[in-house]
Amino acid sequence: MVSFINYLKSEKGKVKGLGAILAGFSAMFSFMGYELMRSSSESIFLSSFSASDKVYALALTPIFLMFIIYAYGFTLSKLGSRKTMMVYFGFVIFSLSFFYFFSSHKISFAAFSILVFKEAYVVVLSEMYWSYINSVIDRDEAKIINGPVAGLGALGSVIGGYVVSKFALKFSTETMILFSSLILFPAVLLFVYSYKLTGEPKPSEEEAGGKKGHVHFSILFENKVLIIMAIMVFLSQIVSTLSDLNFTGYVKSEISDKDLRTAYLGGFWTRVNIISFAMQFLITPLILKRVKIKYVLFFIPLIHLSTSFYSFIHPSLFSASLVFLVFKSMDYSIYRASKEILYIPFSYDTRYRAKQIVDAFTYRFSKGFTSSVLSVLNIASVSYYKFIIPIIMIVSVLWSLAVSRIKEKDQ
Repeated sequence: MVSFINYLKSEKGKVKGLGAILAGFSAMFSFMGYELMRSSSESIFLSSFSASDKVYALALTPIFLMFIIYAYGFTLSKLGSRKTMMVYFGFVIFSLSFFYFFSSHKISFAAFSILVFKEAYVVVLSEMYWSYINSVIDRDEAKIINGPVAGLGALGSVIGGYVVSKFALKFSTETMILFSSLILFPAVLLFVYSYKLTGEPKPSEEEAGGKKGHVHFSILFENKVLIIMAIMVFLSQIVSTLSDLNFTGYVKSEISDKDLRTAYLGGFWTRVNIISFAMQFLITPLILKRVKIKYVLFFIPLIHLSTSFYSFIHPSLFSASLVFLVFKSMDYSIYRASKEILYIPFSYDTRYRAKQIVDAFTYRFSKGFTSSVLSVLNIASVSYYKFIIPIIMIVSVLWSLAVSRIKEKDQ
């Protein structure tokens, strides 16, 4: 914390550091809104569909997400990153208001669509923040500031989870969707001011205006680190999806009332985000300054291996929630803060375009792929829940092996 404060007092810190912090406060409001959206959309979905039907929504998400990413890349080429950010916020605010109206009328299509939208919009939004931050600070600065910046996002999630757990019964689950759209207005204003303070990151002449493609997909094959990172993201999200489905199955079977379920989920995500928030400010900066990025990323999946082994020995709602809680707590904190440092030396298109493919699309494609496999098993009436934890254990080992391929010079 001392290093963080001293950095903000420096000349660079007063501009670049403050810009990143303001982006963090913007993210606080964005993830507060997402937290209202997440628990509510899950509960609305479960009121119209079974827990196993969730795999169909997850399988469709990558298709919708690819459309969003291309539209984002096209807008980035035409308008630049600052105006693209503003357009995207407008799109999300309008969409959430739309879903509030239709979910209030108990339309099943809205219950299904809102889950697909929830899965897609937040990953693009999250990467927009990190694209900006990775463009205005260097690696040494990132080791100091990434933890607190991400911690502000976690704080927003803590507040959002608390609001859901305390007020879902009073205001209704559907009203939480409306609140999630309104809370984005201060988020976009803060982000605009971040850009005003630091200036808008600019591409090189070779990449300006999307000359190498609005998505610039080919850059993935020009950079081995991006391939390794894509594999990491793919495997990590298999663990995430299976942990999520395992947890959702237990929640569905043990909590039948919709609003009680929403309140429980709000409380669960509050605990996740409190842990994540504490890690960002108290643990992440210390670890990033003392431990090489490769080793941080290597040991994270081994921790997930340990929690899944415990759940395998003691299956219950508690152990299922523990597996999911530990994954999400680390995913939002030290895993994210450390992984982002790998992007900093790369080009504008890598940070703004390829990043959406590696982190946003691959993130949801992995979920979609896993869900598609499970959808086939659903259709074939094959019960897969008893295999979920062993598969998580195997994939965690593969994830660590992928991280081991990162070279010394890439850290």
